[in-house]
Amino acid sequence: MMQRAALYIFWFMLVFPLSGTIASSQDQAIVSSNVGECTLTVEANAKWHTLRLRAHHPRGRGCHIDKDSMLSALSAAFLKTESPKLEGGYSSLFIGRLIDYPWLSQYLASAAYKDDGWDSRRGKPVAMDINRYVAHVLSRKELLADIETAFATGGYRIISVSVEKVLVLGFREVPLYQGDRTPGLVPFDAMVWFRLEKD
Repeated sequence: MMQRAALYIFWFMLVFPLSGTIASSQDQAIVSSNVGECTLTVEANAKWHTLRLRAHHPRGRGCHIDKDSMLSALSAAFLKTESPKLEGGYSSLFIGRLIDYPWLSQYLASAAYKDDGWDSRRGKPVAMDINRYVAHVLSRKELLADIETAFATGGYRIISVSVEKVLVLGFREVPLYQGDRTPGLVPFDAMVWFRLEKD
């Protein structure tokens, strides 16, 4: 299990910095704010009509972006009237690694552990693909209701969630988790996109 965890972490360290470098050459920063030691930036890609929420730590460590900071950054981007600003329509928002948003990571881990559709002993869904399962959990109305308030300022709504590269380990790996560290394996990290539609 420890070897498996080390391989996952090594893979994430390789893939995410590379994907971030590629995206940054085409993305334009709309708004930025400091959250602790991290910088949270909303970026827009005019060519692909996509948005990105980038959490960057100057020392290369992970970030701990709280819900209010995330929603404030998104709202500020949609409300901004001076250049650079959001123009045209956007089809998705990529938030990067879920682990940078502990409140989302904790929600996913706890919801899966309590769900009959998740096998915590084997660390996988009972009856579906793991990416589809995690996307389904992150699509729950109780979670998306607050997030959609930020998109509403720009006239958007979330129509679906999609994920890739789900990471599964024990509760001790879930960032800032304060609940019971029950045995078993849970999903807690992934690359996440919110698919958007203009009202």
